[in-house]
Amino acid sequence: MTTTVKRDERSRNGASAGRHAAPRVAGRGIGYLAPLVIIALLMPLRRYWAVELLLVPLVLVVPGVILLRALRVPAQIVTSFPVYVPCASIAVLFLVGLTTDLAGPLIGVQVPLRAVPLLVVFEVICLALLAVSVNVSPDAAITWHPPSRPALLACPLAIPLVSAVGALRLNNGHGDAVAIIGLCGALTILIIGIVLAPRIETALLIVILYAAGLAVMWAFSLRGGLVYGFDISTEYRDLHQAVLAGVWHTAHPGDAYGAMVSVTVFPALLHFITGIPDLLIFKAVYPAIGALFPVAVFGLARMILPKRWAAAAAAFIVVQATFAQEVPALARQEIALVFFAALIAAMLDSRVQRRCQWALVTVLSMAMVLSHYSTTYLATLLIGVPVLLQWIISWFRKIPRVSGGIVVAFLATLLGAALWYGPVTESGSGLTSFAKAVQAQGLDVLPNRAPGSTSLVGGLLATYLEGSAQTAMPAQQYAKLAFTYYEFNRPSVAPLPAANESRYALRGIPALTTPIKWHAGYSAFNLASLILTQLAYLLGGIGALAMALQRRASVATRQVGLIGVATLAFLILIKVSSTLAAAYNQERALLQALAIVAITLFWFTERAAGLRPRRQMAVLTGTSAALALLFVNSSGLVGAALGGGTPVNLSNSGEDFQRFYMTAPELASASWLGRMARPGELIYADRYAQLRLLAATEIPSRSMVVDVTPRTISQHAWVYASQSNIVDRRGRALWNNHVVSYVYPSAFLVDNYNVVFTDGASEVFHR
Repeated sequence: MTTTVKRDERSRNGASAGRHAAPRVAGRGIGYLAPLVIIALLMPLRRYWAVELLLVPLVLVVPGVILLRALRVPAQIVTSFPVYVPCASIAVLFLVGLTTDLAGPLIGVQVPLRAVPLLVVFEVICLALLAVSVNVSPDAAITWHPPSRPALLACPLAIPLVSAVGALRLNNGHGDAVAIIGLCGALTILIIGIVLAPRIETALLIVILYAAGLAVMWAFSLRGGLVYGFDISTEYRDLHQAVLAGVWHTAHPGDAYGAMVSVTVFPALLHFITGIPDLLIFKAVYPAIGALFPVAVFGLARMILPKRWAAAAAAFIVVQATFAQEVPALARQEIALVFFAALIAAMLDSRVQRRCQWALVTVLSMAMVLSHYSTTYLATLLIGVPVLLQWIISWFRKIPRVSGGIVVAFLATLLGAALWYGPVTESGSGLTSFAKAVQAQGLDVLPNRAPGSTSLVGGLLATYLEGSAQTAMPAQQYAKLAFTYYEFNRPSVAPLPAANESRYALRGIPALTTPIKWHAGYSAFNLASLILTQLAYLLGGIGALAMALQRRASVATRQVGLIGVATLAFLILIKVSSTLAAAYNQERALLQALAIVAITLFWFTERAAGLRPRRQMAVLTGTSAALALLFVNSSGLVGAALGGGTPVNLSNSGEDFQRFYMTAPELASASWLGRMARPGELIYADRYAQLRLLAATEIPSRSMVVDVTPRTISQHAWVYASQSNIVDRRGRALWNNHVVSYVYPSAFLVDNYNVVFTDGASEVFHR
């Protein structure tokens, strides 16, 4: 649907909404009552899938429109940045869920997270927001009408449906043909959107970006019978516990996941109000929200870039492997990334009245804090540093000393994080651990640098490219280091005497890859992808500096440049510092940073294109080719065609499949162990098997030991073995950022432990 704006005489010629609002009129907002009534009437029928599909968009749109009206956000601003609507809706739902959960027990409702209490509070809060916005200025009145060409707008949405069908077919043992068609379709509409951007409607371009993003995310998130990914397995356990218990408690010392409203209260609310199963909320609904991130980047980029290059900036997000593969496995960050991009847009938009802007910025900041701690920490840095940089630059360039929107965003994020992660939930132990790590070892710059390396190309450049990336370690070396560590640091672990026998010595095994069909082509794709990626960062850095320092630039352009400078500095630091890399995953930090870097990159690209048609065509062709190459490489299409390893979105084998695809027998054996093990007992599970325990049990991670080697297994511990361990005889470990692949010690376990549970695909050992 599209929005129309009621404009006064001063804005008929297309002028932007200014800081002076139009006179108030008697706009009572009665029309907003109808969707609230529809939601209430549909909720008892939510057992029908058609009603579920209708309730989800209603719940994610209606509260946001009401909140934006109450905040007096001009409709023209909402039209130019439609992601404000779902962000505002989620913020309202956060408030509804927390109010119901915390106030329920005070009035005798011991299980408040249920359909009726949530619906009552939902309606009350929405009605209260409508009451606040009884008389709003004309420019804040949003009216809705059907799109002029609905069939054309709906066409791109067929691509994610094809991608979903491809994932489900793979789950049922079929081939990858449909999945490949879905990915090729996503790439095709992306390139078409960029090439034809000046000639197509903005609404259609937004749908294209959204459809492509959703297609690549669903290709991963819909794989398997349970959730896909590592972190999301623990997140789903927390969500399912909230659904079963019907209540959430604020105190979560040392439990950062359980303290996130985006993981517990909010998805539980969606489950009870819409009827969508809690599993599908993480597998389907959350990716549908996360796919708004490229759309938000497009809206942010449109503040300073033409449509074509703003679309290219958004497409640059979609072609990142992290966006497709990792974000669907991080439920909390799917929500937080959208809030982060919306926050940056709100704090830089000078068209909004200060009071309205500051209120919107505060709402988005607090919602981001409730969504994800790491996103919030990085956002605080990326917003705070430019405050100082802007003050310094203001002495040399024409720019305000301080921008209120940025300062409010920084203070709201900082104070919100300090309160929520501190006294409210007591979950900020990760930040304390990072501070202790810095105090103990510093930043540990370039940890992988070869001793004695002095040449620029062979030394610093090579170690920068490698940075703090995971490297392989021989199994024998790992076994020796693990034994030494346990001997001195975990003396309570008492291995069996037989563990020292040479026949049980840990043996290495090659990393799990498929044969490469064309080595030259495979190497060329990887090298080209590396060069293009590093070139993009370099040009993005140059663009950020130019935007910040050029003599003639708009305030928004200069501010984006300043944020870009701070962003690039952080990315370089996290690339070369193992301490920072251990505290915050590099790829996830990069994806968040790309919300800014992609804009500075294509600001530079637009300048390089110039005004001459031939030059513009050459730059457009090169950009399209580069984005296509990055997409083909990151999506797994290269692996599917040339071998060398294929992600789980296109394959039922390989390393990703072994780690993240969980079968029903594995989950059954993990559940059995979860019921049998007693608190305090050690449970061994390697990197393959650990994920199953996190997904199917409530065993705390501190009770799990991931070093499954004969000389580190305690005599009376439980050992859980997954299908990868039993059927494929493979084990996997991560030791100090080094990956270890080894032959699983099945012989040692069979000879010295009892098989207390087996289903042919997974086993549990115990003495």
